[in-house]
Amino acid sequence: MELKRDLAIVLRAIPFEERHRIVSALTENSGLITALARNSIQSRRFGGALEPFSASEWHFSQRPGAELCSLSEAHIRRGYEGLRKDFEKLALASVFNELILKLAPQGEPCPDLFRLHSNALAYLEESDKPGADLALLNFYLAKLLQWNGHQPQLELCLVCQAGLDGLLENGIPETTLSCLPADAGWVCPNCRTEQTRHVRMQGGFQNSLLRVSPRAIRDFQWGLLLPIRKAAAIAQASRQEHQELFRFMEALFVFHVPGFDRQPLRGLRFLDVESSLQPLPVSPPRNQLPLA
Repeated sequence: MELKRDLAIVLRAIPFEERHRIVSALTENSGLITALARNSIQSRRFGGALEPFSASEWHFSQRPGAELCSLSEAHIRRGYEGLRKDFEKLALASVFNELILKLAPQGEPCPDLFRLHSNALAYLEESDKPGADLALLNFYLAKLLQWNGHQPQLELCLVCQAGLDGLLENGIPETTLSCLPADAGWVCPNCRTEQTRHVRMQGGFQNSLLRVSPRAIRDFQWGLLLPIRKAAAIAQASRQEHQELFRFMEALFVFHVPGFDRQPLRGLRFLDVESSLQPLPVSPPRNQLPLA
């Protein structure tokens, strides 16, 4: 059984029995792993290395065919304690962790994804903006789409090929684009008609037509091109415009990213961010009849 060393960021830690923890983490060279940390409750053995968001050097091993790794040591590199001092930052960081749990590969190197996650947490911790920044969430989502290979091409109208630059230079502030998640694109106001094919999801999105401002789409493009810190510094769209952009990006993930389910991200309820997704119904146990 080979002992491995890797940098890890804790995504989730669950108590197991009375003294142990089961910890899920994003690692630089092994992707998403889940490890059993024995005797880690009420013990100083791991210090703060198993707290959510903590970045540490892990020493772990895994038997062939086993689902869980065995974590023997964890030496903390950065605790991200500042995230726990602001409730909204803590909630946004938790959303980042949820996304990684949904999308990160298991057992595969993913240094770019690891770097994105660590940079996003660092910027969020160091940011002097009060509370959480919805634009930062959208930039994080844009980078995830880029990493996953499903980034949309949003420079031109799907119908007339009008450019986004022209709309920004000549449009009025009330201009909106009709965004079509299934086509990963938008239709300009001149091409928008009653015959425009809109996307409908039964029991899913609250609106079949998603409207997004050109400013928000431009911010999305900056999110693809620039590091998160620089993109956040030049974002121009308002919070409301970024709320509309978030709903479009959420739809893009559902339509185009394999394995991304339609369950809303739990942390959003603490951020005053409206999701277009609805929780899936919970089936009653097989031996329990539904109430009349």
